[in-house]
Amino acid sequence: MIIVPTEKQLDWRNAPIVLCVLVLINVMVFFFYQSSDTSKIMEAMVTYESKDYFSHEWPAYEKFLEEKQETEKLKEYRQQYQDEEVEYIIGDMVMDEAFYTYLQQNYRNYFTPDYYAEWAPERARLHAQLQSVSYIANGLRASDLRISSFFTHQFLHGDLMHLLGNMFFLVICGFAVEAAIGHWRFLLFYLISGVAAGYAQVASDWNSTTPLVGASGAISGVMAMYLAVFRLKKIEFFYWFFFFVGYFRAPALLILPFYIGKEIYSYHNDAESNVAFMAHAGGFVAGALLIGLAWLLNRSMFNSKYIETDQKIDPAQQQLADIYEAIEKFRFDKALALVDALIKEQGLRFDLAMIRYNLLKISRGEAYQPATLHLLTVPSLLPEQIRKLDKVWQENPEVHSQLSEQAVLKLGMQFTALENPASAEQMFLQLLERGCKNPALSVYASKLGVAFQRLRETGKKDRYELLAKQLA
Repeated sequence: MIIVPTEKQLDWRNAPIVLCVLVLINVMVFFFYQSSDTSKIMEAMVTYESKDYFSHEWPAYEKFLEEKQETEKLKEYRQQYQDEEVEYIIGDMVMDEAFYTYLQQNYRNYFTPDYYAEWAPERARLHAQLQSVSYIANGLRASDLRISSFFTHQFLHGDLMHLLGNMFFLVICGFAVEAAIGHWRFLLFYLISGVAAGYAQVASDWNSTTPLVGASGAISGVMAMYLAVFRLKKIEFFYWFFFFVGYFRAPALLILPFYIGKEIYSYHNDAESNVAFMAHAGGFVAGALLIGLAWLLNRSMFNSKYIETDQKIDPAQQQLADIYEAIEKFRFDKALALVDALIKEQGLRFDLAMIRYNLLKISRGEAYQPATLHLLTVPSLLPEQIRKLDKVWQENPEVHSQLSEQAVLKLGMQFTALENPASAEQMFLQLLERGCKNPALSVYASKLGVAFQRLRETGKKDRYELLAKQLA
């Protein structure tokens, strides 16, 4: 479920200078600083395996896990050890700082003096190299609190999707908040919200060794500032809840308890998630309190003219609003006619193709299959759109054979990036059955190998790596 405010449009008369700088810093940190993380980890892993440190450290790692009473993890590792699938054990061992400390303290129980003299300096170098990885060196960890990490973690991200998602929400809300309270206050409040978010997360588990990275806590603060700036004024929100999509108007502050409550509820009911729900809640509270305090102390700091001026309705947005209104009233024929007219006017975009598909799915008439095929061939997809197309592919096996080889190849390679590459594998096997000779099939196989390596399915990883070589 997504609810975002859309009351204000970007106005360059109130240029979002700080917002642009923040986005630029986040992007540059990800692409220029964090880009070296993978090579550091891979180089350390290759060196570790080449020197056969694993065979000497494995007994110590078993004892280490026994003493920590991590019985389930130890059971899983022992099974992998028996199956000779040790690469994943190695990955966890070399990244475990506590285990390295344990080795330093107990090496006499496992190594001879001669071996230790050879092992110690190289292992120390590998450990230092891994500690320089961005999320370890500058992420926020409850077990290793540093003042600097309360700030640095705000500019690190786990992957490209994490970065793009955060920057999207920052831009959506940030330019209006900066215009309303000024450049320097926006920067100060942004950073304070991020610090508060980090504190809320570590306070939820003081023993956690998992690093917190990402701007989402600070951005939650910006979203709360947006709502607090407009207070009880009715503003426009965009919502997306399963099939239902549209706009509504509501007093801004009424949405804030919903945001905070949703994060706290998710924290208690989705314990396995890697999303920092308490950081989001902490950022929301901090952002709202900062605006409230500023309002009490100095109301003149707010750009009242900007806040009170109603925006002009964007014609394209109004057309979408008309479509969503027709859907809400179950006037599906009217909604479909409006979608078709908008596609004819603006061309086939993913959002329009998806709305048309969902409308036609209700009746599944003659136009349903052509609309499905058009949707599956929309170019230039974002990660979230690819996930939706994966579901469309699974729901419509009858159209699989109607897609061209090129379309299946292109879509299948995009599906390899999904958490579950089952559809990507299915499409690859269908291409083999068709006798596809496209040279890109080798690249497709390589991507499947990477996908199954990510899932630790060694058998399939090896199979597709071999196929990639054969096809090449």
